[in-house]
Amino acid sequence: MDYALMARDLAAHIRNAVRPLLGTPGARNITGTAVSGDATFSIDDIAEHAVVRFIEDNNLDVAVYTEDEGLKEFGRPKATLIIDPIDGTRPAAAGFESCVVSVAVAEYGPTAHMRNVIAGCIYEIKRDRVFMAERNSGVRVIKNGKPMDAHPSKITDISHAAWTAEVAGRPIEKTATVLRDAMAASSITGGFFVLNSTAYSLSMLITGQLSAVVDVAGRLLRHKPGIRDDFLKAANGSVIGLFPYDFAAAAFIAQQAGCVVTDAWGKSLDEVDLLDSSEGNIQSIIAASTPELHTKFLEMIDDGFRRL
Repeated sequence: MDYALMARDLAAHIRNAVRPLLGTPGARNITGTAVSGDATFSIDDIAEHAVVRFIEDNNLDVAVYTEDEGLKEFGRPKATLIIDPIDGTRPAAAGFESCVVSVAVAEYGPTAHMRNVIAGCIYEIKRDRVFMAERNSGVRVIKNGKPMDAHPSKITDISHAAWTAEVAGRPIEKTATVLRDAMAASSITGGFFVLNSTAYSLSMLITGQLSAVVDVAGRLLRHKPGIRDDFLKAANGSVIGLFPYDFAAAAFIAQQAGCVVTDAWGKSLDEVDLLDSSEGNIQSIIAASTPELHTKFLEMIDDGFRRL
């Protein structure tokens, strides 16, 4: 089976189900809480139902892990799908572009780690652009039905880098303390953005629109025990951060495109458990289009944590 194409077809099905709701008042209704502790919106519910419909209609033998429903098995699984039906629910509810469907395909087994991912797809919801990759087979980018080249930027200096960091549910003051030098260095001659979708941001590395993506949540949580209270205040009583389903597909695709992707300590993400959305598995990420830029971000973030 061509797992990248299967992931694309599933992502397209989810996209078609939720796209009419972008920017509508009904999309903003909060209907519950995901297994991760994040809020579930009505548009998330529709996306989750679309996942099940596609799998049942196509008689797929897969295990499926989603943000809201956790792990389920269908038939006799031959692969495990890690799905974020809408990465960027808040931008989707506002009708912005930074929202995608994310589908990663991992080898089936009792566990699924980042090293087990064999294919992935990111499908933009508002625009008809899709990113696909299979292990050791390169990256395919298709826009409006036409192939595009993957061309990550060659930027090596933070001062000229366009980049994004995630802040939703993170302690803003402490996050800014860690990232302030990078923000200051790039704000005029590069660009710093908050897009509220890790998968969308990572896919922009492949097009060269961004040069780096950063999230220090996981490292912050482990920096000092008292910081957890700051997370609780920032997310209205929950501890929210970067969960594996947020990046499973997009980080894989970015790596297949030649980008450097690690955690915020500079360590490999290979052993990250993709089926665990508990507080203890909140992650961090530094992704950059070049090794030189990755090294400079890591150095600035290390400095920021010493300052913190």
